[in-house]
Amino acid sequence: MTDTDPNKTSLTDRAREAATHAVEATKETTTHAAHVTKEAASKAATRTADGIEASPLAALLGGVAIGVAIGALLPRTQREAEALGPLGKRLTDGAAAAARAAREAGRQEIEALIPDKDGAKEKATALLGNVAKAARDGARSAA
Repeated sequence: MTDTDPNKTSLTDRAREAATHAVEATKETTTHAAHVTKEAASKAATRTADGIEASPLAALLGGVAIGVAIGALLPRTQREAEALGPLGKRLTDGAAAAARAAREAGRQEIEALIPDKDGAKEKATALLGNVAKAARDGARSAA
């Protein structure tokens, strides 16, 4: 005899329907996520290409900086140490000096852009004096 209990059949059918629904929902979500990711990657590639076209020197310098950083992170081999020992030290010292000089130049540029407090105070006082004088002169000429 076979078991034809309607409750068991109904429960099996409901479980099958729920599993089918879950699979379909997962497919839809996965497809949507793949589409969104593809669009975002395409936009990023376009922005990157536009940025490189607009400023190729900055892109070149960025690439060089990334290359230097990666090179600094890689371990030196014994052969490199033997072949490039003195040259490597000179290059390292030169790069460190260049970095210090660039940092100092950048600091000086930033300091030059930021007005000192006394100078700013004097300019503000002069500006207010000029505004007050212009207001007095305007009132006199109107009278």
